[in-house]
Amino acid sequence: MNLDQSGQHYMVDKKLIKYIVDEAMLLPDDVVLEIGSGHGELTKGIAKKCKVIAVDVDDSDLNGGNIVFVKGNILEIFLDLHNKYGFNKIISNIPYNISEPLMKLIFKIDVEFILMTMGKNFADLLIKKDNRISIIANELYNIEILKLISPKSFRPMPRVDSALVLMQQRDLDIVQKPAIYYKELVMLDDKKLRNALPSILPGNKKDLKKKLEDQLYDKKLYQLSNKEFLKLDELMRKKS
Repeated sequence: MNLDQSGQHYMVDKKLIKYIVDEAMLLPDDVVLEIGSGHGELTKGIAKKCKVIAVDVDDSDLNGGNIVFVKGNILEIFLDLHNKYGFNKIISNIPYNISEPLMKLIFKIDVEFILMTMGKNFADLLIKKDNRISIIANELYNIEILKLISPKSFRPMPRVDSALVLMQQRDLDIVQKPAIYYKELVMLDDKKLRNALPSILPGNKKDLKKKLEDQLYDKKLYQLSNKEFLKLDELMRKKS
């Protein structure tokens, strides 16, 4: 496989790997999901502290001790892995071309701590709070860019700048209602808003339909443009 085309760039910077493991504040009872384990440099660092579920599309001899290797496409097996292993942290150097679809899957589960390297452009998008992904992400997580990373930290070197992003889950028991609404809505992202919203928001179907244009009401969550999503977000906040 051509790694550059796949979006996978393996981390080779030992100082960066140590920094990530230290920032993760790992405890012996943590269970970590690592996406794109590659040759295992980061995997082995995590495994010194706790159990790690290492996932890659290619075969690997990583296994044994604290390491459980799983071969597969993470976008196809992510939810099953969470059901099986109950990981509470994600620490990954992800293939950059799966950033958005992976984030949509992350929204569906409860995971308390995420530390991922990703393309800087996507990291910037995450903290802007002016688009679908960032609005949902910031309702569910406290998000911070910890570090910008040189292309020299990877092989092959990516053509884009990279960033290390920390996401810590917000407590839905104490945050405002929009976060709770969004958590419920992402679980129904395969349904049109006309079917999803009435089971989440207070008010009857007729009332909700008046507040959203028919064009929006007949779309699914991720079919909305960013402009349309902002109208939905306004409704969610008014209902809070």
